[in-house]
Amino acid sequence: MIHTEWNVAEKIALVRGGIAEAALRAGRQPEEITLIGVSKTHSAEEVVAAIRAGLRHVGENRVQEAAAKFPIVRQMLGGDPAPTFHMVGHLQTNKAGNAVELFDRVDAVDSVRVAQALGRRVSDSLPILVEVYVGAGPRRPGVRPDELVDTVGQILEVTGLRVDGLMTVAPLDGDPRTAFAQVRTLKETLSKAFPVVHFGVLSMGMSDDYLQAIQEGSTEVRIGTALFGPRKQQPN
Repeated sequence: MIHTEWNVAEKIALVRGGIAEAALRAGRQPEEITLIGVSKTHSAEEVVAAIRAGLRHVGENRVQEAAAKFPIVRQMLGGDPAPTFHMVGHLQTNKAGNAVELFDRVDAVDSVRVAQALGRRVSDSLPILVEVYVGAGPRRPGVRPDELVDTVGQILEVTGLRVDGLMTVAPLDGDPRTAFAQVRTLKETLSKAFPVVHFGVLSMGMSDDYLQAIQEGSTEVRIGTALFGPRKQQPN
């Protein structure tokens, strides 16, 4: 465990250094960017090592994996504070109840149906991000740009949800920085369409492109491989 903690602490330091450098190049402060460590396929022990090394935000892609992992993480932490847990993958409506119980924020709401499913199960106020996709892939999750204002308008009417901003994944077949610039512009469009709502979060950038995302205004980066190493093979 000592070696694991040292290894992940070094990786966190390297990523934070990259964030700081990119932020300063963009005329921003490093403190403006939140680091979310995405622990998909990695163990609870690895997550705890990262938390003890200073990681305060943890993301998971699948509800089932979070349900198995998070209780172990909390138990291992003992009395130490838990991180903020983010659901960063596609959420099926039938998993909404579990998601509300497991996560502090759902970062990939990609339809009114998902928002309504969450709203029916929220007892207080659940922060969410609306996922937008600016690529051409028809099967990729995310609200399309021409539907965004209407979709967000309907989601804002769902009781129990608080829309904090946008999330995106850069298209695989395009220039990431161009995509990130488009999403930043879409956030500005939403701010004009709904002036009473503060769309403060722009979650853009993963291990391969987070430096470019910061240049285009990202306030959160979702880093998996660069912190935890390659994803592990899942059992069948």
